[in-house]
Amino acid sequence: MPDFKDILDIHPNPCVIHIDFVPKYANNAFAKFSGMSNAQEVLNLESIRVLFEDEHWPEAQRRYKHAIETGTPTPPEVINHTDLKGNPMIAEITDKVIDWFGEKAMCTFVSVVTDQVFRERTLRDMANRDDLTNLYNRRYLLDLFNERNATPQRRQYLAMVDIDHFKRINDSFGHPVGDLVLKQLARIIEEFTEPEECAFRLGGEEFALLIWADDRQDVCARLEMLRGRIEDLTVRVSHLNKQPLAINVTVSIGATEISDAEGFISASLRADKSLYIAKESGRNQVINNDADDSAPTPCLPD
Repeated sequence: MPDFKDILDIHPNPCVIHIDFVPKYANNAFAKFSGMSNAQEVLNLESIRVLFEDEHWPEAQRRYKHAIETGTPTPPEVINHTDLKGNPMIAEITDKVIDWFGEKAMCTFVSVVTDQVFRERTLRDMANRDDLTNLYNRRYLLDLFNERNATPQRRQYLAMVDIDHFKRINDSFGHPVGDLVLKQLARIIEEFTEPEECAFRLGGEEFALLIWADDRQDVCARLEMLRGRIEDLTVRVSHLNKQPLAINVTVSIGATEISDAEGFISASLRADKSLYIAKESGRNQVINNDADDSAPTPCLPD
């Protein structure tokens, strides 16, 4: 047995040595990582393949073959892992080819990075969120817009939502009341979205939506429903020592279908044009302006 066995036995990181995934050595940390009682249980396995999710195996086999053939260490890989007891975790795997009694073998080290990954995800998510409403922000809208995937079954729409006469609320009741209105609307807008859709606060009283719809009639019906929900909303707040306030708000919405591979600027200009028309023609309405439309048209309530 190589001299490093004593070191690996007490090392806190899981480690397994295998030849074509047949285990030759494992420390107790690897057994614990796998949901097993001790290292001998690992060595009793015909293959360590049973310890990892099937979706990882094509890449694991490719990495193993490349490392054995070239003798070069594999780059770290982060994978989702569930041990034999059903405990989920996130692991980072690194491999190095070693000599095992005259045979080439793979020494695989595992680092459990669940907490680190969650912290990084939390920090990224915080950077993409609006501080007041917790909706996604403009930066994330731009990132998501560029990464969106087209689908032949449904069409994607960009909708701009603007609170009507919001300045009057701030001027009449103060910014804390205005902030409460923004939070209430943000909740309704976020609840409106379906899976794989996103709501954003762009700044001030302006929000945006990336939503899917079957066609123009479908998106009009959905956005009219949103407009109606907001129109029915009554924001109740205590205002100093006076009688509680009951504030009703409406929104204007401008929407446009996003064509394949279209950039954010051109789509947002159409949506902004629709929003401008909605506000100039009386507010509290939805205007749609598709890329192939000769003119924006209103979405009428049922």
